[in-house]
Amino acid sequence: MTDSLQPDLPTDDLSDAHREVLRRMGECVGKTLEEVRGPDDLIGFFQSFRPDGRGLAGVFSGLPGGDEVHERIATLFEVAGDDRRPGGGRDAFFVVRQPAVIDPDEVQAAGESWIASMKVLAESLGHSAAKAQLTGVDRVRVLEGIPPKHPKLPDEKTALLNLLSDGVPSWLAQATPQHAIAEALRGPFYFINCDAMLRDYLMWPLYRDHVSLDDPFEPYFRLWRHGIKWRVFQDTQVDLYMPRH
Repeated sequence: MTDSLQPDLPTDDLSDAHREVLRRMGECVGKTLEEVRGPDDLIGFFQSFRPDGRGLAGVFSGLPGGDEVHERIATLFEVAGDDRRPGGGRDAFFVVRQPAVIDPDEVQAAGESWIASMKVLAESLGHSAAKAQLTGVDRVRVLEGIPPKHPKLPDEKTALLNLLSDGVPSWLAQATPQHAIAEALRGPFYFINCDAMLRDYLMWPLYRDHVSLDDPFEPYFRLWRHGIKWRVFQDTQVDLYMPRH
C-alpha cells in the first residue's frame, strides 16, 4: 500500500477518507470499492492476514489515530499467534491459545480497572443510570478454569450483564453518529472475535478526538490478551476466569 490519506482531513467530514479506507481494505483482499460498501462485506477481513498481519501496512495511514490503530492490530496478531488448531483446521476468529502466564493479583487489578473505566466512560457520555449500575459492583472475583456460559433467556440475565454485553457496546456509535469511518469499520473489527469490548479497544484511537478520555478499554485488553474470560451472574459481582496452564 503506497497511497496515503491527507493528514489534515477535518474530523467532521470524513466522507473522502471513508471511501479511501474502504478502497484500500478492498484492494487488500481483491475486491473493488463497490464490493465492500455494505456493512457485511468486510466480515472476516482481518482473518485473511493470519498469522502475522502482513499486507495491512498503510491501510489506516493518514487517518487521525490510524497509525495507533495499526499498532494495536499488530499487537493483536502477535498475541493471537498462529490460527492453526491443535487438532487440525484453522480458527474462524482470533483466539489466544497460548496466553502468557499472569498473576491472579494482576488479573484482579485489571478487572477492577476495567469496571472503573467503564464507569468513567458512562459518566463522560451522560449515562447516569449505567454509572450507578457500575458503581454497585463491589466485587471482582478471580477464578480458574473453563467459565460457565451466560444465560440465554432475557429474564435470566442480570442488569449488569445486559449493560456490559449490550449497553456499553452501543455507546460509541451513539456518541459519534457522523463518524463514517468508524461506522464502516465496526463490522470487520467486531468479527475479529465477536467481542465488542475488544473491537472498541482496537478502534479507540479513531474516537479520541470525539470522546475526551484516556483509553477506557485498555484494562479489558490486558485481560483478553491473557485469555481471561468475564462472566456476570449477579449485579454486584464480576467473575474473571483464568485459563489453566
